[in-house]
Amino acid sequence: MRLALIALLAAACGTATDDPAEGPDAAVGPDAPTIVDRDEDGLDDAYELKVAADYMPYISLDPADGCALSGLLVRVRKHPADASKLLVVYDHLFQSDCGFAGHVGDDEVFGVAIDPSRPAPGGVLAIKTASHQGTACERISECSTCGGTDSRRPCDVAQGRPVVYPSKDKHGHYATKSHCSAFSTCLDQCTLAPSPQQAPIANADERVKPLLSNMTTGTLINPANGWTEAALMNFDPWAPGDFGGAGSIANDLVDPTFAPALCP
Repeated sequence: MRLALIALLAAACGTATDDPAEGPDAAVGPDAPTIVDRDEDGLDDAYELKVAADYMPYISLDPADGCALSGLLVRVRKHPADASKLLVVYDHLFQSDCGFAGHVGDDEVFGVAIDPSRPAPGGVLAIKTASHQGTACERISECSTCGGTDSRRPCDVAQGRPVVYPSKDKHGHYATKSHCSAFSTCLDQCTLAPSPQQAPIANADERVKPLLSNMTTGTLINPANGWTEAALMNFDPWAPGDFGGAGSIANDLVDPTFAPALCP
């Protein structure tokens, strides 16, 4: 009789919910929310994608860009310098680079440090980019929302969000407009657009537990989203090889270059 009463009380009170975790560290214990962490990185999968979307910077692509079609592949993890903060690496994938020496496929990356305890988009702490990485035109730039330093400038802000600038046609990304100077960036041009670029977004998860192995069936790069280049279809982001005539997405997602320093 006593055991039956205990079981009845347990059923009435409940022990868990099906809601995703609401922060980088889910509570533990019998009343903790259920976490769906298929990539085994310690973060709820749905929470990762929500963070990437909610804290996304204002992507200021020039309205006259000749090859604007793009999508965003993200990797979300705890920041290596402070596990209470998050690091989102956004791999901004374009169907083509239509500037000088253009090519099919274009991958340009930026990293965002986030304090998830602060409501979006106010929790963005810093942004770091490396335009045209691995080429003679590479330029690393960084900005902070918690005060500039000798090595990084205050972030530009538009519509309440820190801004990231992809250069016109070439798509090299810059943390501030002042970093995008034609005389120091292989003639890149950046513009503060009247509205941010809207692009589909997908979670790449982790290399050790890759849950996205085909970006076409995964609803990022496909005809429904306007993509037409056969060479970019059915691409596995974690597999070896380059994204068309661009670089390696797998390397982009794990590159420590794109981990901005946290606020001092």
